[in-house]
Amino acid sequence: MKKIFLILALAVGFTACSEDWLEVEPSSSMSPDAAFTNIDDAENALLGVYNALWTRDNNATYYGADMFTFGDVKGDDVRAARPGARVATQYNYTESPEASTWGFWNRPFVGLLNVTTLIERAGQMEDISQADQDKLDQIIGQAYALRALFHFDLVRIYGRMPNNGNPATDLGVPVIDRVVHPTENVTRNTVEEVYTQIFNDIELAIEMLPANNPADGTIGGWAAKALGARMYLYYQDYDRALELAEDVINNGPYTLYSYEEYANVWSQDNTSESIFEIMFNAQQNSDREGLGYLWDITGYNDLSLTESFLEFFTEDTEDVRLQILADDPEQGENALLMKFPGKNGGSPRINNHRVIRLAEVYLIAAEAALMNNNQEVADNMIKELYDERTNRDNDITDVDLDRILEERRRELVGEGHRFFDLMRTGNPVIRTGDDQWTSLNEITPDNFRVIQPIPQTEIDANPEMEQNPNYGN
Repeated sequence: MKKIFLILALAVGFTACSEDWLEVEPSSSMSPDAAFTNIDDAENALLGVYNALWTRDNNATYYGADMFTFGDVKGDDVRAARPGARVATQYNYTESPEASTWGFWNRPFVGLLNVTTLIERAGQMEDISQADQDKLDQIIGQAYALRALFHFDLVRIYGRMPNNGNPATDLGVPVIDRVVHPTENVTRNTVEEVYTQIFNDIELAIEMLPANNPADGTIGGWAAKALGARMYLYYQDYDRALELAEDVINNGPYTLYSYEEYANVWSQDNTSESIFEIMFNAQQNSDREGLGYLWDITGYNDLSLTESFLEFFTEDTEDVRLQILADDPEQGENALLMKFPGKNGGSPRINNHRVIRLAEVYLIAAEAALMNNNQEVADNMIKELYDERTNRDNDITDVDLDRILEERRRELVGEGHRFFDLMRTGNPVIRTGDDQWTSLNEITPDNFRVIQPIPQTEIDANPEMEQNPNYGN
């Protein structure tokens, strides 16, 4: 871990903002033991934490694009359009320690060191007004939510899903809950220990954040609850997942996209379902490496819906979600997904990336209710969503996990979930159809390649860092 924290020591200079957190320029570096002198220092530090979700140096990393493509092309519904596509390595499961993408490892750890430094410094502030204390509580609440998210993403990429092994002994990632010295060799914690930290942090975030819905791409109280519901679902704590999901659905300021508006919402900011989204603009965006350009036929056109998915997806011709399919001259009829069309009819390079939205929360509630033997709630959640998407009264009863996973396929395609859904529920990835050009067409949850290799540079720099099995160390 020494290499990462040497890098992070350089990154600890938090960024300062101009008008919002996306328009940031690096500020002068602050040493890890420097104190905050006022609330502005804490606010600027928080902006630096958010900036770890993507990076101006390589805009595709993490939530710039890679987090979404990883969850899609490793599944069965989206594929790399051709050999040589930017997502071909993900699609083929050919990641190696030497070429392991740095963004999945380094960017969350950049965020973790920054956020942990922020939490420690903010806790040392004294003699501030009540108004500033209220602001500080919100800053710290967001920091806890982001720390939970960084750990959550790392453990589901570099550790086994709780359902597929033994969380008490399976290795996850290092838990960063304190400021770490750059020369310290940090070891990997178990999956169980990582999730314990995740839940501690997300509960603190929920406690500290007001029930608000910021429109500036930051995390409010409702977003913390929605993300928490997802995290608890992965760990199979269905009671808490359902409790949080129902709270967001019943009491939050969100509504499902109507049948009439569905096709047009994808080019807009802060839509009625959006709970937390990465907001880009003309100055700050993923440019040619972003999701819009990866999908667009005038861009790289590196992504395509699969034949098997389209056969399943187009069965119900009254489903409004079919309206965001388009023909691809190279890949075929309906192979193009139009969830990233460019803001307000503009360039496909500029799109907000939705991290979590209301429809997913309905699906979390349905699954958690089903697993808690609450069939009525599970049925009602699926019915309400499907009725809205088909503009009719559907007879939906006795839904099972397969039906819920099917609805997740329809609703969340292109948003980075399918691979994770299959792995966390113990299902294999099965790729069928003549359009699948890879030789790896069945991937079971016990395949070593479903867990990413620790970057070799990290292994070389830290003798205490253990590599994942079958990657050579």
